[in-house]
Amino acid sequence: MKSKFAGLLICCFIILASALVACAPVSTPAPVPAPAPEAKQVGTTPTIDASAGAKGLFTASEVDDALHTKDGTIYEWWYLDAAFDNGYSFSTSWQVVTPEFIGNDTTHLIQFAIYDPDGKKTSVDVPFDVKDTNISTKTCDVTMGTNHLKGNIQTYDIEFKDKDLGCKLKFDTLCESFRNPGGGLSYFTKNPDRWIGWTIAQPRATVTGTLTLNGKEIPVKGTGYHDHNWGNIALSKMYNYWYWGRIFLPNETFIYSVGEMVEALGKKPTSVIFAYKGSKLVDVTTDITAEPSDFVPDKFTGAKYPQSLVLRVAGKACTGTISHKLNHIVEALLPWGAKEGEGKAYFRFLSDADIKLDVAGEKVDIKTPLLHELMIP
Repeated sequence: MKSKFAGLLICCFIILASALVACAPVSTPAPVPAPAPEAKQVGTTPTIDASAGAKGLFTASEVDDALHTKDGTIYEWWYLDAAFDNGYSFSTSWQVVTPEFIGNDTTHLIQFAIYDPDGKKTSVDVPFDVKDTNISTKTCDVTMGTNHLKGNIQTYDIEFKDKDLGCKLKFDTLCESFRNPGGGLSYFTKNPDRWIGWTIAQPRATVTGTLTLNGKEIPVKGTGYHDHNWGNIALSKMYNYWYWGRIFLPNETFIYSVGEMVEALGKKPTSVIFAYKGSKLVDVTTDITAEPSDFVPDKFTGAKYPQSLVLRVAGKACTGTISHKLNHIVEALLPWGAKEGEGKAYFRFLSDADIKLDVAGEKVDIKTPLLHELMIP
């Protein structure tokens, strides 16, 4: 399936949040600041000893998923998605942005999409006047028009309706939340400050409720994800590309991202993988590398994508490989402001994955279909 624009946000994660604006190159930055004393900073994400879980220091609290008021913030959004047992899936992004960031007068927006079992996408972008919105600075409590998103890290309720499209869903947490120490911020440079905030409120959740498609309510039950991003610099000013994916196995959960920063930031690798056993976070490491190969061009976007991708992980409690063999492209979209054929793209792939990992002393050896993504902003 191909669509002309990805819109403001296609998916989630600190470096995959997809509200992108084409930007001119930035000047050579000042050195990256020293890391917080409790974390070893490698790239942009701390490497921590998670052998006993998130240990509080890295566990998100309600305020981490609330509206942030840090000076200079130009975007903030709450992202949720889920895949259901009946073959349906959905994604939504509740956004607060500046006019300069988006390039028009919209500052409050909900993006919402449902995919049916055949992969057909039905979506809508709904803007709101500021006077019709209310967002808490103490907890996740977001109201835009008659739509509501409310939660406390453990449980979230979301209600959205636009004409004959909508949902009423409950997300119940299955895994420990995570945020970077220091209020969830990752600094890329100092003087000038360039930073991104990120909270993984629900790395994995049980999702129940109903979707509404073409005016018909559809009962659903499945597995979902919720995170929250905010920052003071457009991601297209920081990243050349990144690969991103999540893996939900019966007793393990993995979230990974592997990318490269722009030339003005030294083209440094920026990578991380989170590994969970059961509900517990057992490893967070930047020791993950990507080996893409067998590239082919996409005529619509002008970008090249790999038909094979091998990730090599060498963490303290998670080691091994995750191999992807492309089955087919689910979506090929243009990031915000991009033009056909110029080489900027968002891809969502369905691949046949071969996972061979050692996680907290136990072998994980499984083959499974896997949705994953590539963003070239």
